[in-house]
Amino acid sequence: MSQPIQIENLNFSYGPVSVLEDANLSLGEREFVSIVGPNGGGKTTLLKIILGLLEPQSGSVSVFGKVPEIGRKQIGYLPQYTSLDALFPVTALDVVLMGRLGITRSLGFYTKSDREAAHAMLSRVGLDKFHNRPLSALSGGQKQRVLIARALVSEPKLLLLDEPSSSLDDYVEQELFDLLQELNKELTIVVVSHDVAYVSRYVEKVICVNRVVHTHPVSEIDENLIHDMYGEHVHAVRHDQEQE
Repeated sequence: MSQPIQIENLNFSYGPVSVLEDANLSLGEREFVSIVGPNGGGKTTLLKIILGLLEPQSGSVSVFGKVPEIGRKQIGYLPQYTSLDALFPVTALDVVLMGRLGITRSLGFYTKSDREAAHAMLSRVGLDKFHNRPLSALSGGQKQRVLIARALVSEPKLLLLDEPSSSLDDYVEQELFDLLQELNKELTIVVVSHDVAYVSRYVEKVICVNRVVHTHPVSEIDENLIHDMYGEHVHAVRHDQEQE
């Protein structure tokens, strides 16, 4: 199988403003990694390039051996700020079914297989008993699980999540990452996060993005590296060793 992501010598800018310079990234099957970096460092831009939403000025990008516009069919994506109105009168099942659009059809009624797939994904994230619950009646953590189910119902091989825990409390955040760790047995997972110390408990390596891109095993993440990346003191806690 082709690598989920292969980027070589990529350069991207918004007009005269350089955002990514000579970026290289290789991501293997069923890896669990985190993308970290300061605001404006290029993290979300990198995701959009992988998704084929932006085209670099130079360099190459392949997703499962194909150009992003084709390879993205195998990507499930959870954006940082979903455009879905939490007060819109839809149920959890309705939201997950949206993930089938473009897989079986663009418009029209959902099929029996679509509904079975949606129920299966809600069950996978522990929410099938809430399938008829209005989205507005769900907690923040439950909404995130519904949105992850929506991303999974397209049967992707790669899951991209942009700041999935930014509005969650510590307990719910742990539940979310425990779920992602379980999903990682079958999928490659990339999580954008500002919380380097927390995500390092779960991921295998960290991709540091601040105009340039560097990949580090979790064991190399320390306060000096974070200081160099963010330009300020950020407290880091090592989680790559087992705690008693």
